[in-house]
Amino acid sequence: MEKTVKHRFLNNALFTALIVPLAFFVLRDTISILTELMFRSIGGEDSLLYQINDDIARLIIAGLLMLIMPIFFRGRCNFGFKGGFLKLGILLSLPELIVPLWNLLQIKVYDAPLVAGTTAVIAAIFHGIGPGVSEEVFCRGFTVSNLMRIWKDKPNRIFLSVLVSGAAFGLLHAVNVIVTGDVFAALIQVIYTTAIGMFSGAVFLRSRSIWGAILMHSLTDISAFIAVFESNTTGMDIMFCVVGSLLFIAFALYLIRPAKRSEIDALWEDGWSFGDEDGKTHAGAKAAAIVSAVVVIAFSASIGVMLYQTKMGYDIPMFPTEEKTLDKDVQYNLSDDKKELTILLPYVGGETYDLENSDSESLALDECRENGDTYIFEFSHKGTGTENVKLTFSKTLGDMPVAIEDYTVTVGFNADGTISSVGG
Repeated sequence: MEKTVKHRFLNNALFTALIVPLAFFVLRDTISILTELMFRSIGGEDSLLYQINDDIARLIIAGLLMLIMPIFFRGRCNFGFKGGFLKLGILLSLPELIVPLWNLLQIKVYDAPLVAGTTAVIAAIFHGIGPGVSEEVFCRGFTVSNLMRIWKDKPNRIFLSVLVSGAAFGLLHAVNVIVTGDVFAALIQVIYTTAIGMFSGAVFLRSRSIWGAILMHSLTDISAFIAVFESNTTGMDIMFCVVGSLLFIAFALYLIRPAKRSEIDALWEDGWSFGDEDGKTHAGAKAAAIVSAVVVIAFSASIGVMLYQTKMGYDIPMFPTEEKTLDKDVQYNLSDDKKELTILLPYVGGETYDLENSDSESLALDECRENGDTYIFEFSHKGTGTENVKLTFSKTLGDMPVAIEDYTVTVGFNADGTISSVGG
């Protein structure tokens, strides 16, 4: 006798709409921390891989989801990359073009400079493609599809799938308040992304093609990253967000209007399903579960090791330590009398520096402080006769040493106590 496959979590709407996408964001951040350290050690902060490490993490997680879910569902799932109506999906997505066009207008209004250099331009493109592909895979390709399956017997499943997936997409962006600290801006973003999520979900239901949503999402993010704003301007003001949100919700409701629901139901008639269980497919489901568990355990263990090292006070670098000589990352200024030295190091929020001074009595630290994207150290030389003083700046992220970001500066002196040289 054949048994019907049952999956408690995959049959749960909350798990589908919120928990799975939230897990995506958590795993993305976990992987990006590891890839950031790795790419920084390989090519430095100016390398392309370092600048797009977050996007690489996004694509890795999206790829894992697309690899695992067909095993759970016995191959009876479609993320919208094949089949469906490609041209219809792109055509219905065209109203979303107003967002990147508005971003470009904002660039003109604020006279924001475009990013300079080939690496920066390519990085901006990846900053669009990474979220465009990964977030659509999770929040449309998986969430909308599975909600349509879960609620297949509900007469209002189309409306519910659009509403719930859109609301969940918006709520997931509320976590940005942790990064920005701006509650009002986060609220506006939640409202706007909810509306966009509903619209993209409606387009996906009408076409069963995800390419249109990916294209518009990518263009929106590229247009936001292609310029550098002096403030926290995102390319959208409050009025546009409010009016735009109302328009996209109206578009979404129009696309799934009652007259089109029979057409949508027919398009999704052969949607996601578990099918009947046999020995072979049952083994496949177990294999998927094992793969999922290994991935989660591996990344959890990586973070656990780093946290343990921090707690125990171990200064164990993630990669071999390499002392950096005086380079373009290290800037310095000498006073007119050449007895006072100011050293400026790159700084990112959350990072700090520890200082080792081989002769702190001769070259005293007067003050250190954060100043935007630099950290300033001010020294003064006391007395005469000092030959050389070695300064080692060790960067930490939180409480975790990041040994690959150590900077060593050697300061030489003249017999009269003035500074003669600053080098690596």
